[in-house]
Amino acid sequence: MSWVQATLLARGLCRAWGGICGATLTGTSISQVPHQLPQGLHCSAAAHSSEQSLVSSPPEPRQRPTKALVPYEDLFGQAPSGERDKASFLQAVQKFGEHSVRKRGHVDFIYLALRKMREYGVERDLAVYNQLLDIFPKEVFRPRNIIQRIFVHYPRQQECGIAVLEQMESHGVMPNKETEFLLIQIFGRKSYPMLKLLRLKLWFPRFMNINPFPVPRDLSQDPVELATFGLRHMEPDLSARVTVYQVPSPKDSTGAADPPQPHIVGSGRDARGVEPLLPDAAGPGVFEECLGRLRV
Repeated sequence: MSWVQATLLARGLCRAWGGICGATLTGTSISQVPHQLPQGLHCSAAAHSSEQSLVSSPPEPRQRPTKALVPYEDLFGQAPSGERDKASFLQAVQKFGEHSVRKRGHVDFIYLALRKMREYGVERDLAVYNQLLDIFPKEVFRPRNIIQRIFVHYPRQQECGIAVLEQMESHGVMPNKETEFLLIQIFGRKSYPMLKLLRLKLWFPRFMNINPFPVPRDLSQDPVELATFGLRHMEPDLSARVTVYQVPSPKDSTGAADPPQPHIVGSGRDARGVEPLLPDAAGPGVFEECLGRLRV
């Protein structure tokens, strides 16, 4: 029930009660009193609408025009040349700094940039990681007292900084003095990103060359080169050499050559012979027949 209906109901009840009291004082029977029913209960739709039209409705609050946010995906797709390289990636980072002077939304942009680094081929570039850390506002997230140090000060920003260092760790990128200076300037010395940096500086030099058989970062897609590389790692004798043989393609009666046969890779133990990698697939007598025909 609105306040308009309550007002009309109270007015009708007052009129009905006044008529009953007047009839009692003058000696008139109650049946002769005109029925004055509350207008709030038995009013027509026209009267109800007319009463509501007299009351002005409260004004609606004005909606402020929302500023259209530039999607961060578009920043990585605005390269004039259209190439995805280091220059276009750094240009997208520079455009974000020009778009938002106060670095608003820098955490979301850094997370997006970390996912885009593999597409641009800069996931192992230390200078690009330092540029991403430089996006953070300076002297804002540093703890000022012991309470802020106990309770993680700006946890979302510290987690973003740790995510940058973890991606550097997964790609084997060693931080330098510039990285340490940026973290001190952004989060301070008593922070979790700085603790992550100290752990990287401690363990990276110790485990960098611990593998006696290092594997290159970019492996070849050629199966012959992959088999040769695998044989060199399987061979305990480091002085052994790997020799690659290829079976010549036989010709049929029409003179057309068949598809080339698979390569036969062998690891030479001494000067008298070779040890085949796939002796069953090569077939008996293949090595005695093909030795010396084609050697790569």
